[in-house]
Amino acid sequence: MMQRSLRFRLAVFLGALALFGCLSVFLATGRLSLSRDNPEIVALSSRWVSAVADRNPGFVDLLSTSSVEYYEHLRDVALHGGVSELNALGPTDQLQALFLRLTIETKQLQEISGREILVRAVDEHWIGQDLRRTDELREVVVDGDAATGRLYKFGRDERPDRGRQYFVRENGKWRVDLRGERERLRVDFESFVARSGLVPSEAAFFILEMRLLRKVMPADFVPPGRDWVAEIGRVSVPKERQSAARLRLVAIRESLDDSSLTAVTVEDREKSLRSVLYVGDSVGGEDGHRLARVEGGRAWLVRGGASLELRLEPEGFPLDRRLRFAGKPDAEVSLLEQARLGEHREGLMAQWRNVGLRGRPQLLQQAWLVPEFAVGRESLMGLRVRKLVEGSFWHQLGLAEGDLLERLNGDRIDSMDQWQALVRAAEMDKEISVAIRRDGRSLRFHTKTVPPRGLDKPV
Repeated sequence: MMQRSLRFRLAVFLGALALFGCLSVFLATGRLSLSRDNPEIVALSSRWVSAVADRNPGFVDLLSTSSVEYYEHLRDVALHGGVSELNALGPTDQLQALFLRLTIETKQLQEISGREILVRAVDEHWIGQDLRRTDELREVVVDGDAATGRLYKFGRDERPDRGRQYFVRENGKWRVDLRGERERLRVDFESFVARSGLVPSEAAFFILEMRLLRKVMPADFVPPGRDWVAEIGRVSVPKERQSAARLRLVAIRESLDDSSLTAVTVEDREKSLRSVLYVGDSVGGEDGHRLARVEGGRAWLVRGGASLELRLEPEGFPLDRRLRFAGKPDAEVSLLEQARLGEHREGLMAQWRNVGLRGRPQLLQQAWLVPEFAVGRESLMGLRVRKLVEGSFWHQLGLAEGDLLERLNGDRIDSMDQWQALVRAAEMDKEISVAIRRDGRSLRFHTKTVPPRGLDKPV
């Protein structure tokens, strides 16, 4: 019995050795191997990440053929694709095709190569926007002529990236495949949808207008050179007469240095539009109500000899409840249909749909506030306003393109913690004071608003 048991154990041991030997041969063939630091692929990833982080056009030389061809396909859709071709793409690819169509002259787009488009995609932060030179590739898995790995931010074990990197071997040489970047774009977009509470097409349309900083119209969905009316038709909308009963005062911005810069934000509940008005401006066009005076938490508007007094309601209807115009419920529709909804309304979607006037995800899309440091020093001087959406909450606070935002509620914006404090205040506070530097001139603004969020909203 003892000899039989010994023979059985020996057979199991020899079988295990044989299995291990077969596995070793299998791994040696390159069909499947696991490695924390496959040297060739890790070195390629390091060159790719560094080149993208440095905006070095040489990164294109590291890409797979299919990556370049895919961006050539997006160029062709931008040039020739109608509504059906655009709708066949996923949301992030639709956005990239429309960015190409609406930001590059047609003749230039016809002549541009896939490589040049990729350089533009990196420069415009469509791809690779958060890659850093210190990112390290780990968890490399090789399967024949394909491989994957995961970047670790700053090379730290506790900071794995949200997606994987992909590689392919072409003519015996490893190349970066942009499938990983496309997946990251998709994940980021889905995260924005979840955080903003928007349906996907509404979120995509919002991003499109924020990046273009202009109103997107139905004609933008027709290829260059085609008759857009013949392609998609025109929608007629009867002219509306503005009713005083639907207007509400939602914010007052007082200038402490120049009374001409005092402004109010008026909400038109039927048109689903919020507008920043200075004295003399009208809400609802030339035939609408004109702002005549602002004083003590009140605004006076006039039209046709009649005066309308609006009061700021500190405990009124919160700003995070989006308005809806009659006849169109929340639904998932195409980007073209989103454009049709706003075709005959003033302003961008952020105004006419009141999309998250003060929601954090939307706030970060509505302005580019860039940290500015003292020359030759590491001390933060404030935030430079590079781009700004008219009618956004940043506009409401008194900011304009080119301003240097120096103080928030009396405190200097001299650290990234203060930058975070600014976003929190913009998202939640009913009173906000800012100090800015504009064309060598110091200006101070104090803004009061109705509640930014309902009581059922988590902080």
